Amino acid sequence: MNSSAVTRIYQQYFEEALLQQEDGRTYLFQKNTELGAVYRVTTYSGIEIVYSDIQVGRPGPIAFSASGQMIELQFTLAGERQAEVSGTEYSLPDGQGAFVFLQDFEVHFHTPAKGPYVTFALGIPVTLFHYAILQLAADRIKNLEFRRIIEGQMLKAYAFQIDSYMLAMIHALINDLKGPHTSPLLLEASALEMLNRLLLQVFELTPLPEGLSREDVRKLHHAREVLESRLTEPPSLLALSRIIGLNDFKLKKGFKACFGATVFDYLREVRLNRAMAMLRNEEANVTKAAVTVGYSNTSAFAEQFCKRFGVKPSAVKKM
Repeated sequence: MNSSAVTRIYQQYFEEALLQQEDGRTYLFQKNTELGAVYRVTTYSGIEIVYSDIQVGRPGPIAFSASGQMIELQFTLAGERQAEVSGTEYSLPDGQGAFVFLQDFEVHFHTPAKGPYVTFALGIPVTLFHYAILQLAADRIKNLEFRRIIEGQMLKAYAFQIDSYMLAMIHALINDLKGPHTSPLLLEASALEMLNRLLLQVFELTPLPEGLSREDVRKLHHAREVLESRLTEPPSLLALSRIIGLNDFKLKKGFKACFGATVFDYLREVRLNRAMAMLRNEEANVTKAAVTVGYSNTSAFAEQFCKRFGVKPSAVKKM
């Protein structure tokens, strides 16, 4: 395992929060101000995967100082993340995520006064971040080095909205994290996929295909988000082109150039992946999974599912 400052800082937080390890991945609070649990896994490459689902009885601020550098992908799923980082107020409302860069910081966490507080986070080692940037955009590595991004500050955050596809990825990873028998390699693969997607999105690392401007690419990313949020009633190509403000020729050509698939093929892939996650996590039977992702014909769904994954949807629960 690649131990790093990230793991050390997370361990320090768990100790300050009085979180006691209950089993391999589950931690419980030793004080009675919070009810619920925190789930944590450290992957081979040093990624920290942490899911907190707690019910706050009364405010209980946690404060500590940490040395070193860390990067965190933060997601607020209920409540509001609030903290003061080295004198700077920081908040992340429900439904938002952030790419956060921290170094040699002092933090005071403020939990909500009462109610649910649900967060998900990926702690990313700086070395892994640099490696990922090098693979995705070698020509921009100097501008996206940790020290260039943080510019001598103790906190730098890039906020974004959690889209429906990312939310589905988060929930799938949470379910796997809570399942004691899920391979850490699968958890790491899912975390890396999430990191890759957000690097491309937040730092606009997708190469510009020939004939497309940066604004065109932004519109194509919007088209992808529209498709992912409307699986049961996706718009036609003409309707989608009107929604994003791009003509249908550029939509068809640009979408394939950016995402490696036609609009139709991409929609099918998202539908089948979403259905697989539902079946694997036992959230639905075959019929419900098919309908939920937009298939009215169960036989057609089963045929495409088997072609994509090499297994019938009815056999997923038995795997």
